[in-house]
Amino acid sequence: MITGEGSLDAQSLHGKAPVGVAHAAARAGVPTVAVCGRRSLTSAQLDRAGLAAAYALTDLEPDVARCLSDAGRLLEDVGAAVARDWLHPTPDRPSPAHPQGD
Repeated sequence: MITGEGSLDAQSLHGKAPVGVAHAAARAGVPTVAVCGRRSLTSAQLDRAGLAAAYALTDLEPDVARCLSDAGRLLEDVGAAVARDWLHPTPDRPSPAHPQGD
């Protein structure tokens, strides 16, 4: 399952849609990854929220103004990373728990 949020942060842990989506998907045995503009949650917080991974546009482009102006290209890059990491894992590159660092 792929879900999205503008900012994946502490507020997300208190009822925002991605966490609800992750919990529903988990009941069906499906891992959930989040795509977001920016992320301030740690890997441990992602785990507790039921998110297997989070991909932030600001991990690719730290300048928020450029991130906003080039969001389309960045989303394409993030989509390619999600596909690479989750749709086509190989023995030497299994699906990561958290491909983006803390």
